[in-house]
Amino acid sequence: MKNPELALPEENQWDLLVEHSLYYYFHGLWVESDDPEEVSQLLRVDLDTKLNCDLETLIEMYQGRPADTVWIGPHAPGWTHVLAFGLYPYHPAIRNLGKRRVFQIRYDDDRCLLEGLYLYYDGAQLGYAGPPDEEGHMDLPDHRPYANGLALSEDGSHRQHLHLMLCMVGRITGRFLDREWFASTRTLYRIPEGTWEEAW
Repeated sequence: MKNPELALPEENQWDLLVEHSLYYYFHGLWVESDDPEEVSQLLRVDLDTKLNCDLETLIEMYQGRPADTVWIGPHAPGWTHVLAFGLYPYHPAIRNLGKRRVFQIRYDDDRCLLEGLYLYYDGAQLGYAGPPDEEGHMDLPDHRPYANGLALSEDGSHRQHLHLMLCMVGRITGRFLDREWFASTRTLYRIPEGTWEEAW
């Protein structure tokens, strides 16, 4: 990606989520690693549930399934992407990903809930790493170079803000969501119930 600080995707990121049936729920993790298998091991997946599949198959399989599920594959050089179902922000599995940057966005359309672009490192959530508000405030100003033209407006919808956050993480990682991304075959795993001691 040339000039990542100024780059924009070819297509609206929200529109792509709608087209590929991820508009109702999206929980994405961008993990600083070239090794999807290592990431899956850190998440403590059940290797016996491994299935290489496309997104359509994943969505069909997840319907009505209570088990925590992840769909893992390469994103860009140096980055692995995890599409997560059943996890939540600050889940112990996410905090177990070690001394590497992990960016997270979660959107739940039914609940009108957007939990923005947050950065984790070594088990800790460092703060909000997404675009600034209209006044220019950012929790993590080190990422300001990637925020050019992406400021969130008070009257903007969650969907507009989600698009801008996906643009920001795309600039940081060197790849936006695109049609090739949605058409790719990645690896599905289940995380067995009881694997992680949770707060509730």
